[in-house]
Amino acid sequence: MEFLKTSDIALNPAGYLINKTTKKPVDHKDFVTQQKAAEYVIKLAEAIKDKNFTVGKADNLEEIKAAVMASINAKNVKEYAKAPTKPTSKIQDELTQHALDFVNYYDKSAEAEQINKLMDQFSAIEAIESVGDYFSEGLTKLNAIYSIKEILAAVKINAEKMKSI
Repeated sequence: MEFLKTSDIALNPAGYLINKTTKKPVDHKDFVTQQKAAEYVIKLAEAIKDKNFTVGKADNLEEIKAAVMASINAKNVKEYAKAPTKPTSKIQDELTQHALDFVNYYDKSAEAEQINKLMDQFSAIEAIESVGDYFSEGLTKLNAIYSIKEILAAVKINAEKMKSI
């Protein structure tokens, strides 16, 4: 058994997990399982990143007819009194922003909770990346080694897209 961090391991040209220093094959059951799950999350994020899952609003013929009639009737009305301009208020703008921040707080809190729950499944990767863990000797094949930063970016994309569904 060897105590290794993510920086101490690599994939050889054949895709086997090895100790960078000794070039010997190593294995860590949880790390490998979570790396395979991370690969799915990252590939899914790449696949859905530019996709749109919302259905567009259908046009309503009655609304279009009403809008046409309103525009025709509006052209016939003369302007005798000038409409006032909306006053600007720094306090009102700050209050509006504060209200929006308050409303968005719950959405952002729920999103952060969802991301944290999804990221919790990658705890072995995070632990090995930051502290390290004991790896045993064994043959393990992976397509890539993903970092927590890469996984987090993919989880955020996935969470954002799932929110739009």
